[in-house]
Amino acid sequence: MGAMFSSLFSSGFSLFGLIPIAIALVALVDAVRVGADWYWFLIIFSFPVIGSVAYFVVVRSPLLGARNASLMSPAAARRLQARRRLNVLQVQLSHWRGPAVLAEAGEELLVLGRAAEAEKLLRESQQSGGEVGDVNFPLAQALEVQGRWSEAVPLLEELVKLEPDARLGQGPFHLGRCLDEAGRKDEAETVLRKVLERRTVIEAQVRLARILLLKGQREEAEKLLAEVRSDAKLLPRYLKRQHGAWIRAAAGLKSGTDRLPRPRFDWR
Repeated sequence: MGAMFSSLFSSGFSLFGLIPIAIALVALVDAVRVGADWYWFLIIFSFPVIGSVAYFVVVRSPLLGARNASLMSPAAARRLQARRRLNVLQVQLSHWRGPAVLAEAGEELLVLGRAAEAEKLLRESQQSGGEVGDVNFPLAQALEVQGRWSEAVPLLEELVKLEPDARLGQGPFHLGRCLDEAGRKDEAETVLRKVLERRTVIEAQVRLARILLLKGQREEAEKLLAEVRSDAKLLPRYLKRQHGAWIRAAAGLKSGTDRLPRPRFDWR
């Protein structure tokens, strides 16, 4: 009898020991699904029960996170907004697949990291007569995320031809990025110079500097890189984190063949 109770106690203890793991797994799966910020994964791993409860209360509870975006980071709030808006748009699309609705749904899918699905909807919008200003930029971004730089170039060229400063300058900047990644350095240089005439973009400065180093124009390249390093000292902390990879690249760039950081995509 004593052996039986001992066995039951051990089994019960093992069962209760699995509960925190199960709770943490549920929280981690949900965090991946909604695209939660990286620090939630650290919190859940470090404190399986308390961290998981905190995650669901702050991020997913209708009492806090799910209704009050101010309690989340801007990125997490934007993803939550995208999920909600996409639910509404999917209902609309079940009744009418208009080009504007298709384009908006494609943009929300991009925010959620579903680039291939976004591309499909955006191409449907394009074929249905969607406006260049609505379709070309998000479609180009969907291709960029997939590393299809050359395919994105004509979309951005068409957009920039129509609106030279499209998307508050993001259109020409992305065109310069895609031309550079596609190996069309001379064209990329021209576009990046025009971008930098109107605004300071750290990635554009570093890309242009690498192109100049490749052409042997070291003095101008070094001047650009020095500007990045100098300006970085004055940036607020959140911008230093946001552009950290490119600031470090500016500090270590020595030749035109050095690798650059992976491009960053900001979904607004």
